[in-house]
Amino acid sequence: MLIDQILSRFSISTKVLAFVLPFVLSITAVGLMGLYASGLLQQRMEISNGTMRSLNGFRNVNAAMTHFLDQTSEETRSAVLDQLASQQSTLTQNISEIGADGTGRNFLDEAIAGTGAVNEKIDALWQLHEAELKLAASIQDHLTGLMAQQIRVSDEAQKLQRAVVGGENDAKGALKEAERLSSGAKHLSEVFKGFFSAGIPEEQFPYLQKQLPELVKTQRKIANALPAESRDMGKALLASINEIKAKVATGDMSLENGRAVGSIISGFRGFETTLSAGAAVKYAESVQKFAAVETGAVQAADVLVGSRTLIADVYDLRIMTATFLNVKDDKTREPILRQIKLIGDNLAVLGGSIADKAFYDSLTAAITPLLAALTADTEALVKTSADRIASFDQASRAMDAIWASLTSFADLQKDVAGTERQEANRLSIGTMIAGVMLAVIGGIALVLTLQRPITRITTTMQRLAEGDLEAGIAGDKRGDEIGAMARALAVFKTNARTKLEIESERQREQMEAEAERRRNDEEKQALDREIEHAVGKLAQALERLANGDISFEIEGRFHGRLEQLRNDFNLSLSRLRDTMHQISGNVDQIQNNGRQMAQSALDLARRTEQQAASLEETAAAVDEITAAVRSSSERAEMVNGVVREAKKNADESVVVVGSAISAMGRIEEASRQISNIIGVIDEIAFQTNLLALNAGVEAARAGEAGKGFAVVAQEVRELAQRSAGAAKEIKALINRSAEEVANGSTHVQQTGTVLSRIGGQIAMISEHIEKIAETSSEQSGALQEVNGAVGRMDQMTQQNAAMVEEATAATQDLSAQTDALRDLLQQFRIESDRQRSVDRAA
Repeated sequence: MLIDQILSRFSISTKVLAFVLPFVLSITAVGLMGLYASGLLQQRMEISNGTMRSLNGFRNVNAAMTHFLDQTSEETRSAVLDQLASQQSTLTQNISEIGADGTGRNFLDEAIAGTGAVNEKIDALWQLHEAELKLAASIQDHLTGLMAQQIRVSDEAQKLQRAVVGGENDAKGALKEAERLSSGAKHLSEVFKGFFSAGIPEEQFPYLQKQLPELVKTQRKIANALPAESRDMGKALLASINEIKAKVATGDMSLENGRAVGSIISGFRGFETTLSAGAAVKYAESVQKFAAVETGAVQAADVLVGSRTLIADVYDLRIMTATFLNVKDDKTREPILRQIKLIGDNLAVLGGSIADKAFYDSLTAAITPLLAALTADTEALVKTSADRIASFDQASRAMDAIWASLTSFADLQKDVAGTERQEANRLSIGTMIAGVMLAVIGGIALVLTLQRPITRITTTMQRLAEGDLEAGIAGDKRGDEIGAMARALAVFKTNARTKLEIESERQREQMEAEAERRRNDEEKQALDREIEHAVGKLAQALERLANGDISFEIEGRFHGRLEQLRNDFNLSLSRLRDTMHQISGNVDQIQNNGRQMAQSALDLARRTEQQAASLEETAAAVDEITAAVRSSSERAEMVNGVVREAKKNADESVVVVGSAISAMGRIEEASRQISNIIGVIDEIAFQTNLLALNAGVEAARAGEAGKGFAVVAQEVRELAQRSAGAAKEIKALINRSAEEVANGSTHVQQTGTVLSRIGGQIAMISEHIEKIAETSSEQSGALQEVNGAVGRMDQMTQQNAAMVEEATAATQDLSAQTDALRDLLQQFRIESDRQRSVDRAA
């Protein structure tokens, strides 16, 4: 009552202003606290989202860095730098959001600093990568230089080998020339002995006619093999052969012409001596060349072994270097160092066997710097690779530090958000308590005048405090202070509802993210099932295709790009089936070839009939020949009588011929003795040639000493004495042969008389032979007809044979094609069972 009396002094506006203003201020404070809390929540949510984006971004940066290390290139480097720039921009934006004095800014500053450090490491990694590329290129250049020297060594070895082969060929050539000279001397000796053994020009000239082609060949071989100082002898021999050829070509077999030719043949002895001496020189020359070749061959063999070892070492070094360039560490470099040392050692071994010291010095000057440079570059490459790996590890540690800073920042923001939420709750509760107390005091003061509106407002505030945001606010349309209070209370209600909506939105976003993750997992599982289904279908189809079944197609659709794979597989099977059908067309063509063969067989039959008709004509001609032969038989009987007379005369000539045979036997015995003596002379000549050859070789080896040459000369003199004795015996035998030839001449005269009578009888035989000739002419006409028929038969036979060959070839071709096609078609199943049923029904 006292309060009511005090307030009664003031108007209602004053009382409301005095007692409602504190209440209105408390309500306003509560609303402001709600706005403040809502702002903090929004800011923390934005910071949290930025932090999550940074964490995800740095996870992508880490993956990009790993890819950059595995596949270093401009693209991967740009991708990493772009990722880092994006994350640095995100971190800068986060700093601007939290402000200069924002909580956890130090973590963001550390993250930005770490990002800069990572950026520098990326640049360092790129520089190290470029250094690795330069070192690898330098190593390849060194290997290319070693390959060039490898080729030089190979060429030098081949040059030595060619030199050895050339020397060996020269030695063989000298030996062949010696053999040509020796065989030429032997041939000239044989011609000399053969000519004088014949004895008379009638035998000597035919012998020379037969030997002239061989003499020309011998002269050609000798001319190319003679030493330079004896080339004139070859020309002289050719002149002698041409002179002999001219005298023989005249046909003059007189004794004077024989003596002239014999004089030329006697000159062969001088040619023989010169050729034997030349052969000895050539033999000695070949011996010296073979000795030189043997020495060069041993040296060349050592060089070849050394060069091949060096070439193989370079090949091994290239293989080891390729392995090193894939894995650049000390373990893979160690074999390279051992191989470089081995190449140096083998190069020194090669220097001990090679004769061309200038070449070896240039080779050493070229290889040694390459090996040294290769050693240095591999060492630098190992160090650079290790530095690159270390730089990447430092960048990874920097990335870990950035991740830790961002994680710490996120945790700190979470703690700060909790603290701010508690502070806001305390302020809100305190403000609410203060407002309630003021409201109670003001209510007591205004209960008389404002009880009902204030009671309703109070009730509404209590419901709002209890969390009932659906409670209605009465009086908000009033224009007085109570209406202002109601409107203020509506603002509080709206702020509280906004806060709840924000909390609900955050929970909804979390639920949507979880649902999105589950949906992605389900889609991935569905895609895996589709791929598994497609792989199963393709496996079954490939198994059927491997078994030769091409009558099917993969049915049913596949998911996404797998459908294109199914279509391509079905299209391949369709084209394969078309190919099989084309092969069936080839079978039809083979059948057509069979019909052509049948037609050829009919043609063969018709020609056979024609051949039979020709045989009938031949039979008629044979009948005519039979009649002619019968007439010839009668003539032959008449000739038989004449032959009997001739036989009598021949019997009379037997005695004369016997005497001639006896004389000829004696002549033959004398000739046999002459042949024995000629054999002795031939042996002497052979021994003389052999001794001359040995003497030449001995003289070539001994030089001026010539001790062995004296012994050889003595043997030659003894052989000359034996040749003289044999010549005397030949002379006596020749005299005896002359007497026997005179006796033989008498007997031959008697034989001539008898033979003259035989000649008359032979004339009679000639008449009968003329008649036989006429009959033979008739036989010739008949035989011509036979020959014509036989010719036609032969022509038809040839045609038949050609047709049979064609038919045989076509048959073999058809058989081969049919077998091949049958084998191919049996391997494939072109049509399905359903399709074959449809084809049969059609």
